[in-house]
Amino acid sequence: MNNATKSPPQQSLASKLAILYAVTTFSVLLIASGLLYWSVLGHLHREHHNLLSAKITDLRAYFKTSAVFNETLSDLIDVEHHHSQMPHSSAIHPGIPHHVFVRILDNQNNLLVESAAMLPLPSSLKFPIINKNNPDDITIIKVKSEDNQLFLLGSTWVITQNNNQPSTLLLHAVLELAPDETLLSEYHQTLSGVLLFGVLASGLAGFLITRRGLRPLHKITESIQNINAHQLNERVDSEQWPREIALLAKAFDKMLGRLDQSFGQLSQFSADLAHELRTPVNNLMGASEVALSRNRDAEEYRAILESNMEEYSRIARMIDELLFLARAENQKTEVNCAHLKLEDEFQAIKDFYEGLASDQQVNIVCNANQTNLYADPSLLRRILSNLISNALRYTKSQGSITLSAKHSSSYTVTITISDTGEGISPDFLPHIFDRFFRADKSRHRDNQGSGLGLAIVKSIMDLHGGNISISSQLGQGTTVQIRFPMTLN
Repeated sequence: MNNATKSPPQQSLASKLAILYAVTTFSVLLIASGLLYWSVLGHLHREHHNLLSAKITDLRAYFKTSAVFNETLSDLIDVEHHHSQMPHSSAIHPGIPHHVFVRILDNQNNLLVESAAMLPLPSSLKFPIINKNNPDDITIIKVKSEDNQLFLLGSTWVITQNNNQPSTLLLHAVLELAPDETLLSEYHQTLSGVLLFGVLASGLAGFLITRRGLRPLHKITESIQNINAHQLNERVDSEQWPREIALLAKAFDKMLGRLDQSFGQLSQFSADLAHELRTPVNNLMGASEVALSRNRDAEEYRAILESNMEEYSRIARMIDELLFLARAENQKTEVNCAHLKLEDEFQAIKDFYEGLASDQQVNIVCNANQTNLYADPSLLRRILSNLISNALRYTKSQGSITLSAKHSSSYTVTITISDTGEGISPDFLPHIFDRFFRADKSRHRDNQGSGLGLAIVKSIMDLHGGNISISSQLGQGTTVQIRFPMTLN
């Protein structure tokens, strides 16, 4: 076989579920990690902003009560050094000092004083511009230098005393974010490691859990492999499985039950068919042996051939009925329905059997009640013919057969065929529609019946989407009701 035509190998269900579990876990961890990372980043940004804003506010209050030019530069450095070396009280990065550098400029942007530890700032950093008309404003921005260092820059106006005269000065404050950037980088690496470990661990766990969860399926497979055509009575025993798999096991057990029943019916049908065919074949063989036992004249041979024709007709009729049943059970069989007047159909079937009924002294009564029916004409006549034929066969002299029809509801037409015959035992009614079934030996006295008539009637009703029911009492008679779906008048 050409490799191009081979179907690709199927992936196992355990692998599919493990991959799906890993992908789901990865998505959940990725979203959770992203939300956590952005939450920490936002928290740090607020802490930085609050830290620098508090520092600027404290310094502005300090300069309002102290003259900058009367304070020595070393005192200012000591104050700033003390503040910058204090551990920061953050829940995220406790103990990490945050250095705030400060410088003071005059109105012409000339540097007056700055923190001694203040490093030369990159020339690309621009402090925010503030409005002189609103000296209480504090403006803080976050900037990145050319070498990718992050700073938080703040600006505000400071009012101080110069020779006992108020003087407005510009305060610049700088907060280095390098310690927090290192913390965020480590936190990012930790989250990446947790994410990778979580995906690998969830994939492995998902595979192991799935394999363990699917273990009952493997046991069911082993049980199924031990079942063959000779062991259809075996069952998977769904009681020991989990609920979800138990549903599958129950469905499989039901399927086995249907197969077992079908095989039993097929075997019984084969046996019944062989039995039914054996009788006419034996009759033909016996007649032929008698005819060949000695020389006979033409009249004797003619009589033997006429007797054989009856058996041939019986075999042909049986084959025709079996073929009809086979076609009726095919779901693709078409039913050619038409609008029928049951009064005409009843009269036609009565006329056909009137002669036979007269010979048996049986009265046939028809009452169609002006009912119309939408059905296949030939199949309806076959139903009525089979039922009337059965009724005549088992109705004694001076008996009667009644055909009636009525609308039993706005959607159904019911045709009833009742007789005053022998009746059927309640023990036999459940099997009355089985092929080749005869109620008892007394009903087998007439060899013309093949035991397929009621099976054919039920198949025809199935084709029409209708149903059939039989009620009977021994010695009082039998009533058959056939119900067709919606009628069209």
